[in-house]
Amino acid sequence: MNSKVLSIAACVAAVLTASSMLSAGSELPGDVARPGDNGVPRSNLQPTPAVRAPSPPPPPAPPIELAVQAAQAIAQACKQYPLGVAVVNSEGAPILIYIPDGSEAAHTYTAIRKAYTTVKFKVPTSDLTIRAAQDPHFAATIKADPNLIAFKGGIPLKAGNGIIGAIGVSGAEPSAVDEKCANAGLDKVKNLLK
Repeated sequence: MNSKVLSIAACVAAVLTASSMLSAGSELPGDVARPGDNGVPRSNLQPTPAVRAPSPPPPPAPPIELAVQAAQAIAQACKQYPLGVAVVNSEGAPILIYIPDGSEAAHTYTAIRKAYTTVKFKVPTSDLTIRAAQDPHFAATIKADPNLIAFKGGIPLKAGNGIIGAIGVSGAEPSAVDEKCANAGLDKVKNLLK
């Protein structure tokens, strides 16, 4: 075989591997992957029942109006950075993804992971950067889950003593600045959270 045929075979293998990983979902809360293979019905799917079971009550979350206010405050305070902002509910599912004008959309994926990690461990991600540096077992836990990240920039949102969500910010390098930006959003809404 020549190298061109091998390259094509390698590309096909990479596409098949990537598509099987994508169909499995990311395992982030609220991500149900691709329903029906992106809208193309599978012949072996069971028909959808006419009556659906009632949905469970939604998890605690900051009101969307406050999530928007926090994101806008972050964008204003850190307008010199190409950042992405994510606000998640108490289970870590995104309720708001905010990409300020001129920012890079790729940062929102890291912002979601920072917010998700904050909710999972119930502390700012800056606490986790220290813990990961000191505890090899904890560092291995973070590395083993592609949805966890121990960079600064994730902070919890609390109503009383309970965590109702988190803010994640990415793109204001270094990540210590991400946390400063996230705190600008928290400062805007913390007295309004109930």
